[in-house]
Amino acid sequence: MLRSNSAIPLVGLIAFAAVALSSWNCFAGEALSERDEETGLSFFGEAKEVGSLRSLENVQIKAELGARRIMVQTNVEGRFKLHPNFGKEVLSDSITISCAKDGYSTLDVSRRRMSSAPDAPVEVDCLLEPKK
Repeated sequence: MLRSNSAIPLVGLIAFAAVALSSWNCFAGEALSERDEETGLSFFGEAKEVGSLRSLENVQIKAELGARRIMVQTNVEGRFKLHPNFGKEVLSDSITISCAKDGYSTLDVSRRRMSSAPDAPVEVDCLLEPKK
């Protein structure tokens, strides 16, 4: 006659609970290499065509501080995110932001700070017009 040991399921349940509770400190769905909080300045925004306000993809966005440059391109929705690491003491106003795309000329690059904090994100809108 087979006898079941009632301690085995209990040990399994306790082990499962220990594993589940040890991972209680979660990261809100973000990957380990990705954090919501970035250090230093960040710029985000989009590039649009003047007149139609159509979003433009593959626009080169450049952040410059002296001889140092960081470049990104807009995605298919015309948006970009840029985290230049020029140092914590650098103010956002000292960084030059430019937008460029073949066949277009830049009409305007506007900036809006999200708050008065020195490291607050800066929203950038690039308006480009087709070259004639």
